[in-house]
Amino acid sequence: MIYLLSKLFTYTLLPPALFIWGLLLAPRFRHIAILLALLLYALSTQIGARLLLLPLENATLPSLAKKPKVVVVLGGGYDRGVLATSAGATERILRGLLLAKEQRLPLLYTGYEAQYAKKAIEAIQKGFGLHVPVSYESKSLDTYQNAKLTAKRIEARQIYLVTSAYHMPRAYRLFRHFGFLPTPVKTDYHTKPNLEAWALFPKMEYLQNSYVAIHEYVGLLSLWLRGIL
Repeated sequence: MIYLLSKLFTYTLLPPALFIWGLLLAPRFRHIAILLALLLYALSTQIGARLLLLPLENATLPSLAKKPKVVVVLGGGYDRGVLATSAGATERILRGLLLAKEQRLPLLYTGYEAQYAKKAIEAIQKGFGLHVPVSYESKSLDTYQNAKLTAKRIEARQIYLVTSAYHMPRAYRLFRHFGFLPTPVKTDYHTKPNLEAWALFPKMEYLQNSYVAIHEYVGLLSLWLRGIL
């Protein structure tokens, strides 16, 4: 139920739905339309997206695991690419595999797209000559379920937690909530090191980054409302 409500909120109130509502209301509420146009502009610039993303990607999260026993990689979606996983998911997988190889640890991949991730992991292992033992949790639909179902799959509570940098603050809190002592391993950064010359001009790339950040802030707010700090 919580998962369905979360998706309903995301698809009806966050951008681009927010701006669609603004256009529909524009004939009667002109000032609202102007404010939404300015907001759309700000969210579509590198500066606007950077202001939203940097606090998430640069968040300081202590390493709680003294001796991690498992590398846990969170799913990140799939597409029609060569590896069948999205760019972000592929980067998470690669980072997790290399870490598991380096530390001589097993890896657990958690996410509903595990069948696609399995193909990607097998291809990467073969290409890089890796031999990391991998298990899969394929029933979780969101980060809350990632943490909950992972807790049922493995006994170890000291883990390396691998996910996108912007997603780490929320994932870290949820895994702690379910009894884990995570050491965060950030990857898939979305912010660039420096501002571009056209930082004040709108681009779809930056609107997407702003959407990702807003989604994470809403997720963190939902955790706070549920007492998950």
